[in-house]
Amino acid sequence: MKPRVLIIDDEKSILESLSDILEDEGFEVRTALTAQEGLHKLREDLPDLLILDVWLPDEDGLKLLKLLRKDWPALPVIVISGHGTVEMAVKAIKLGAFDFLEKPLSYDRVVVTVSNALRLRALEEENIKLKARLTPRLSGKSLAIKKVKQEIAKVAPTDATVLIMGESGVGKEVAARMIHALSRRKEGPFVAVNCAAIPDELIESELFGHEKGAFTGATTPKKGKFDLAHRGTIFLDEIGDMSLSA
Repeated sequence: MKPRVLIIDDEKSILESLSDILEDEGFEVRTALTAQEGLHKLREDLPDLLILDVWLPDEDGLKLLKLLRKDWPALPVIVISGHGTVEMAVKAIKLGAFDFLEKPLSYDRVVVTVSNALRLRALEEENIKLKARLTPRLSGKSLAIKKVKQEIAKVAPTDATVLIMGESGVGKEVAARMIHALSRRKEGPFVAVNCAAIPDELIESELFGHEKGAFTGATTPKKGKFDLAHRGTIFLDEIGDMSLSA
């Protein structure tokens, strides 16, 4: 299957030349002239990589990038601009862009950057899969650790909801994965949800999913995290940071 690239730029000449170059390199390319058209195409069929212009007629590209990081944090984004500054490049990288390229574009560099971004994403996905296969464990032999392990062994075979408390970095997710690994649901999925990273207005859709047409922009049905965790375990990380209404 060809890697899919979406290009959002208001210059037709850029869209045409970039499309020709990337298609010759074996990529499947779609284009959009505005931010709204680009968002529609992203929601319709999420690409493997996005090339985003800073200056768009209906939206600032960096503002759009900030929005994209919330909805699609794993999507690699390459930002391009004909009026780039060092400050703009730094801001783009801080907002999560993979790289910042100035116009006129060096097409060789575009191809290399796109290939590197996709290669990094593939490595990250493989890393996640490998981590999921590893048996989690709490290291240490203190009485406190032994007690935690005993509690995990006691609660894991049940279907009880478990509250795991502790300071940042003590291993709450490790404990959650151990509970899953020792449970009767261990062959099912383990789905971790960072509750603190999901905006209030998206939490319902993220957890419970939605049908096509449920709200503006819902062009396709989407399964929620609870549905994805069916017959497995869902880990609601940082649940204490969710708003009270959520």
